[in-house]
Amino acid sequence: MNTETASPLTPVNRDDDSRFYPYPPDEQQLDSVTWIITATDLKPWIKKWYGSSATGWCVDNMDLLAQTLEAEGRKAAIDLGKDEAERLRGVKRDAGTYVHDVQATLILWAASPEGTGADIAIPVLPEHLEDAWYDDEPLTDIVDFMVGGFINFVSAFNPRFEATEMQVYNQPLGIAGTLDMIVALDGYGISRGTGPRGEDRVVACPGNTLTLCVDTKTGRTPEGTWKEQLAAYRRMTECLPGKLDGLYPMPATDAGCVLHLRPESEYPDGFLLTLVSADDDEAAWERFRSAAAVYRGRQTVKGKPGTSVRPLRADGTMPGPRLCDLASEGYGRALAPLRKALGPATELEDIARFTAADLLAVKGVGPKLIEAIPLMLADYGLHLAGENPPTQKAA
Repeated sequence: MNTETASPLTPVNRDDDSRFYPYPPDEQQLDSVTWIITATDLKPWIKKWYGSSATGWCVDNMDLLAQTLEAEGRKAAIDLGKDEAERLRGVKRDAGTYVHDVQATLILWAASPEGTGADIAIPVLPEHLEDAWYDDEPLTDIVDFMVGGFINFVSAFNPRFEATEMQVYNQPLGIAGTLDMIVALDGYGISRGTGPRGEDRVVACPGNTLTLCVDTKTGRTPEGTWKEQLAAYRRMTECLPGKLDGLYPMPATDAGCVLHLRPESEYPDGFLLTLVSADDDEAAWERFRSAAAVYRGRQTVKGKPGTSVRPLRADGTMPGPRLCDLASEGYGRALAPLRKALGPATELEDIARFTAADLLAVKGVGPKLIEAIPLMLADYGLHLAGENPPTQKAA
């Protein structure tokens, strides 16, 4: 696990690439909202993308591939092409990080007190990303329309920024994340269910202030999971404002909105602000909760379906478990030397005929395993020769 960045301000990557936020009071690991969505959102095109990326590299580098095959063999030639997809994925990941950094800078610029935002500069594009693409578009084009669209959004709505890039937590549900912004729009209100298909609409409402939880997106195609992300953020219970002087109650918002930044060829102003209706918000929240339950359930379930089933003996009795039947049952350290020395077909009843001294003579069995093996036998009502059954069980 990468613990160098373990702070309340940044998500931490586990060894399996999953992400969590340390909960400030006790460092409890709260799963990242975006990670739960990513881990449960099927994208079947990814496998095809990996295959086409590797194949495309091979087509473009056939001479090098042939030379490597002849000089170093088949495995070396395969290694050349198979890593190309991972390299491209790394570039895409870095590009996504840069897009997010630009987005965060724009929000901080707009939220800065008057006259102080001029010192906030757009992050410098890393050299290895100068020719990179993001969502099938040149990264430099993405940045250009992001900047223009966001400036136009601020000019058009004159929003008051109540929160920006704020860490939010729902400790009872074990989730956390970083929302883009909460903005207040004066003179607007929500008309519930009056849209052409019964959806909510934003309408003029003099004297009213509309408070919105806004998430900024730049991808070409809208995704249904955007609503789930916003629904989860709006239902957080605590937040960590920029002051970093402790947790505060999560501010209430009237609705969620997506600020979709795209080129002016798609959106005349470079942006589209889209309201999430209350009914859609509730449905999205239920989907997210279900996804979180599925994700966590799969993290805890054992790979092995259950206990092994053996055929009856000739006399109609059921044989006891063998060493191979106990694989993935939690006895790994005790099983390995026994399987190696006695064979995987050895039954526990056979091992129970050994004394502790006999087992110590088995290569790889030391004093620590001698403590574990009797507990393993006890789970099946057995004990080593010359010993009383232990009162404790390994399970």
